[in-house]
Amino acid sequence: MKIKNSLLGICLMCLIVQSSAQQKSKLPNIVFIFSDDLSFRDLSCYGQTNYKTPNLDALAVVSTRFTQAYTAAPECAPSRGCLMTGLQVGRSPIRNNSSARGFEFLPSESYTWAEMLQKAGYVTGVIGKWGIGSYNNTGNPLKQGFSYHFGYQSHFEAHSYFPWQLYENGKTIDYPGNQHFDMEFLYAKEDNPKAHDYESMYDANGKLIKPDAASRVYSSDVFDEKAMNFIAKNKAKPFMLYFTTNLPHGPAIVDNLRQLKDRKDMPILSREWGAMVERLDISVGKIIQKLKEEGVYENTIIVFSSDNGYSMHNTKKDAAGNVTWPDDEGLYNKGPFDGGKFSVREGGMRVPFFIHYPGQKSVKLFNQPVWMVDIFPTFCDIAKQPKPKNIDGYSLLPVLQNKTVSIPYNRAFYFFKQNEQAVRKGSWFGIREHPAKPLRLFLLDEDQACERNVAQYYPDVVKDLENILNTSHTPHPWYWNPGETVEDFNKKKKLAKEANQLIDELRPNGMKLMPWEKKSAAEK
Repeated sequence: MKIKNSLLGICLMCLIVQSSAQQKSKLPNIVFIFSDDLSFRDLSCYGQTNYKTPNLDALAVVSTRFTQAYTAAPECAPSRGCLMTGLQVGRSPIRNNSSARGFEFLPSESYTWAEMLQKAGYVTGVIGKWGIGSYNNTGNPLKQGFSYHFGYQSHFEAHSYFPWQLYENGKTIDYPGNQHFDMEFLYAKEDNPKAHDYESMYDANGKLIKPDAASRVYSSDVFDEKAMNFIAKNKAKPFMLYFTTNLPHGPAIVDNLRQLKDRKDMPILSREWGAMVERLDISVGKIIQKLKEEGVYENTIIVFSSDNGYSMHNTKKDAAGNVTWPDDEGLYNKGPFDGGKFSVREGGMRVPFFIHYPGQKSVKLFNQPVWMVDIFPTFCDIAKQPKPKNIDGYSLLPVLQNKTVSIPYNRAFYFFKQNEQAVRKGSWFGIREHPAKPLRLFLLDEDQACERNVAQYYPDVVKDLENILNTSHTPHPWYWNPGETVEDFNKKKKLAKEANQLIDELRPNGMKLMPWEKKSAAEK
């Protein structure tokens, strides 16, 4: 009897294990393609007419397109930190690109959706730009839920498309063929396109000839190869690939000018930027084709978005002294919004965003405001895992599955960059340049460009949004908090140095200082 009972117990245990394995195998794969600095009108399916992005267009028309999508912050590092943790920027561990200490990193107590997916049985990989930690601190992607990492560590390093080194699972991979590639002249292009003969970097067919093609290694090619290998290696189990390309972030340079090679009527920067977006489209096409070849496309959720809004040109000032973000005169890719990268205006926060759900055959539009912190609870629902109680987003899975959506329309999205704060709530958008300045109010349903301040007509709305701005931000000891001054921040920098708290900032291709750091040092 005991033997029979033992055998019965073993059989039951086998069934439980088998059932658990089958349950995990039914989980859909996830491919999250996160572009870098992509402008709102950069894709042809979003209105770009100077070139085509056929692979992204084909994906978008079988996806749910979120027409009012926001990133969590208007620059690289905080956008990625908020994305990974599901926390809005006022209480996220990463709040700006740099703090008084340098490049902040995810602390050990952070809980990311990569960790959550690992618990659910996913193999997790990140390929490309990480930007929220390095191998020598707790922000190491291998300590934040990823079983595989390949690419850059810091966001400065990701400025180079011909890097001297990349990193794979804790090891440094050197590219000696890129050692002669000096990036200094690329940074001058934005301030002065005539600083060098940038056109001569490309031959008559539009192909890049400097640096030399025989010895160089182009990071986008390597990222594609690593992504293909990751999919092939893990096709038999649930996998999540976070493909965080640095395309089309500047300084602009591209392997081939492609569709824009003969457009001499355009500035070289415009042609390069457009070709970089085309190169991004090629990567997307390769990934989708690989998913199909390995037989896993029909069980893969594909997410596409960008880390922040329009970023092609430096800010300028109009005749009245107001800061402006000029649209590109060649591509006109900014979109209808005010502002751009590094600002919490609409232009810095609005991003392309769409998700393909398995089996979807046609486009679906979702017009309610969403933001990138919604990714974490969405992935929780996909993986059938409990949502952390402290995160700020809502799951988008019901939208993808055509189920009843219970996302509050009037939920508030909080944004800040130093003293500038903004909030999106329902149809309203409020912004103030400093906590001591009055809030400007815009009704986005009627005024996408934020040209008509209607604050005087809606005092109750102003009071509500001001209260959100006043209560959404937890002061941070190292970042610039709203209301602080340059003197306050310099005191933090001094304290960080005295306390030996400075964090190493990895820079591209052996550079000791970035151009703007050199300029700042010279001015002192």
